[in-house]
Amino acid sequence: MTEKQAREETQAREETGDGEKKAGSGRPNAGYSLSRRTEGEDPVFYYSRDRRLAKAPESVRSLYREEPRRRLGFFRSLTATKPLAVLFASILILSAFIIVLAVFGGAENSYTLGGNRISVQAMKFEGATYLVLKKTAKDANVYTGLVDLAVAPEVSAGKEDTPYPVFRNRIFFSLKDEEEYRFSVPFEADRLVMVIQGENGSLEFTVVSK
Repeated sequence: MTEKQAREETQAREETGDGEKKAGSGRPNAGYSLSRRTEGEDPVFYYSRDRRLAKAPESVRSLYREEPRRRLGFFRSLTATKPLAVLFASILILSAFIIVLAVFGGAENSYTLGGNRISVQAMKFEGATYLVLKKTAKDANVYTGLVDLAVAPEVSAGKEDTPYPVFRNRIFFSLKDEEEYRFSVPFEADRLVMVIQGENGSLEFTVVSK
């Protein structure tokens, strides 16, 4: 082989190698497009909420159920939760005993303060004493205004130094001929000492509980 033939063969080999490199330099998926879709076709979604919820806990599935909301009535709204139901029952019981006290009455005491006839009834129930004070005006010149009340259990002889609870309240006598005030004291007692204080006088008497 002559020198000229050797150079031609070497040059041919180099040209062949460059061609192979150029042919192998492209990516196999260079012509593939992820966004390519046929015109008029809707995209295909592979996410399914139903399949995902099928594996979820019952508490999660219940959140996605479309259930019609029920409108609560007046009575149902008052007893929707346990605390509301207990409160509603307490109000009913208290109202019932106040009605019984007003209709049948306990022991009644009548006094006069500033031209007003005062009567008091008392009834014991489950650690408390419920009182009803009625005011009846004798004429047009009776006392009207603020009236302070103090109620305490009667202390028996020899126990004057024993501490005892005192309940205080304030009411208002208006121009009405008859008025009624209801309240309870947080203790039970067979006999209560009651003091009623107005601007033009005061009363102190004992109320017998029923």
